[in-house]
This record gives sequence, C-alpha cells and structure tokens, in this order.
Amino acid sequence: MRLYEELLARLGPEEDLAFGGAKVVLYAGRCAFFENVKSIRDFSSQGITLQLRRGQVRAEGEKLRIERYGGGDLVLTGKVLRVEVLEEKDT
Repeated sequence: MRLYEELLARLGPEEDLAFGGAKVVLYAGRCAFFENVKSIRDFSSQGITLQLRRGQVRAEGEKLRIERYGGGDLVLTGKVLRVEVLEEKDT
C-alpha cells in the first residue's frame, strides 16, 4: 500500500498511530478490510464492532459476513454502508 506509506511519511505519525490505530480500507457497498483487530465485540448481519489495539471501530450495512479473520486482519463482505471510529472512553 504505497499510498498509506506516503500518508504516514507526510503526517509523521508516532509509532503508536501507525501500528496501533484504526486502519480500514473501504470499498463502499462491497466490502471492508480492517487491520490491528484484537477482537470482535459484537456482530450481526447489519453491524460489527471491532476492538482494535487502540480504540474501537463500528461498521454498518446489509447482509454483512466475516469473510476472513486472523492475525489481526478482518475482511468484511456484504453491503458496507458506514464505518465509524468510536471515541475512546477514559477508564
């Protein structure tokens, strides 16, 4: 992903952002690819909430299916309509 590497170089992010944050590739209406996934918090055919190394992400759509999950990567297929980074709450 040359574009991702280019963006990181321009932003100059800390290692935590580059390797612990939300990284999502979205093909709107078709599928989404997530990196840095620690666990699946909840899942249905209309939505999924993922726990990342840092924070959470929620995707919503129709006829969603987990196509592949392992090694911190998750591929979600179906009609993906929305992806949202959820706010981190102080504990």
